[in-house]
Amino acid sequence: MTIRHGKHHGADGGVLLVTLLICVILGTLIGSYLSLIQNQHLSVARAQAWNSALVVAEAGIEEAMAHLNSGVTTNNLAVNSWISLGGGIYEKTNFLGESFSVVDIKIRPAVTNPDPVLVATAFVPGPISRPKLTRTVQVATKPKTVAGVQGGMAVTTTINLKGSGIAMDSFNSTDTNYSTGGMYDPKKASDKAQATTLSSATNAIQVDNGTIKGGVHTGPGGTVSIGSGAVGDATWVGAKKPGIQPGHVADDANFTVSDNNLPAGQTWMTPAPGKYKINGVNYKYLLNNSSAWKLSALSGSVYVSGPGVVLYVSDKLDLGSGEQIAVAPGASVSMYVGAPTANIGGSGVINQGGVAKDFAYYGLPSNTMLALSANAAFTGYINAPSAEFDLGGGGSDAYDFAGACLVKSLVMNGHFNFHYDESLASAPVLFGYAAISWDEL
Repeated sequence: MTIRHGKHHGADGGVLLVTLLICVILGTLIGSYLSLIQNQHLSVARAQAWNSALVVAEAGIEEAMAHLNSGVTTNNLAVNSWISLGGGIYEKTNFLGESFSVVDIKIRPAVTNPDPVLVATAFVPGPISRPKLTRTVQVATKPKTVAGVQGGMAVTTTINLKGSGIAMDSFNSTDTNYSTGGMYDPKKASDKAQATTLSSATNAIQVDNGTIKGGVHTGPGGTVSIGSGAVGDATWVGAKKPGIQPGHVADDANFTVSDNNLPAGQTWMTPAPGKYKINGVNYKYLLNNSSAWKLSALSGSVYVSGPGVVLYVSDKLDLGSGEQIAVAPGASVSMYVGAPTANIGGSGVINQGGVAKDFAYYGLPSNTMLALSANAAFTGYINAPSAEFDLGGGGSDAYDFAGACLVKSLVMNGHFNFHYDESLASAPVLFGYAAISWDEL
């Protein structure tokens, strides 16, 4: 008998074909699924990199803001690893792992709005060795300012003008009608001086035999004591009328006092002591604006040679006989003092340009005593809200204090004349910059 199997071979071939077709379909599906997963992974990785690029760019903007608010002047931002590219552009590169940002601070003095513009471009690795992703952020800024000390002499507790013949008046270093070369001129003096306290105590201000060409202000219910002295306009005081002219005393004082803080983002350097002879005077320290300077103890003379100098005295400030802080014409310094007791004696502060805002003293909360005992004139701005301010010295000679002060309390013991520079109120004090717009380019 002959048995034929042809049909079975055909059936087996059909099964094999179907199996292969199914395998192809499954392989295609698996391949498509794997491709989908890979694309999804790439998409997620790219999205994460894209988002991290924005974080890196904004970190660069924060770095630039910290630099602007660190106390440096926009006349020279090329410190703390920032470099000048010319044309008012300063640049710094910040690294964060494999990512980095290139940050520019652009100062545009020739345009209508010269305030700094910040531009940060971030570079982050792309997913799976793909090209780097970049994002650029631009932020415009505006100055943060607070008004200067109104009236020149402001305290939170008491004022005592118990010195001999204390006289207060005002001038304006930015107005030639009320100053000569920016400096106080008794022939051009005005009567805008104010002695102001937040205290509501009895005798919160003691004028005694002093004279104030201007007015006095206390907190609600506070009172002013006066002996043979006078408070009023120039005519009243000039006529030597004792007492307070009607309309020149009020219990309406209302202002806010904030603690001073060190500038953020500074890298402090210690200046090298030496023997620097300038104009016949030997100085221990020569300070420019190449860095922010820090001294734990300041004794010996200091010469400030450039604009925008920042000096931090942390523990001790004591200028003795023959010592001084000299500020060159066109130079300026902001001095932050943490010393519990600070004494500016000797020859004091020699502000050679004669402009009060060029010497600014900022007492930190730990600075609770400040004595100005120098036998020399003082031109500057004192902001030490935690300090009891004592003005002594002078001997039989009268010395001038030109500028303004904001302190906890004030006692004038010596022969001082207090001349309030009205420009310190009309031109607000710069306290850094704030962002006003954010754009992604």
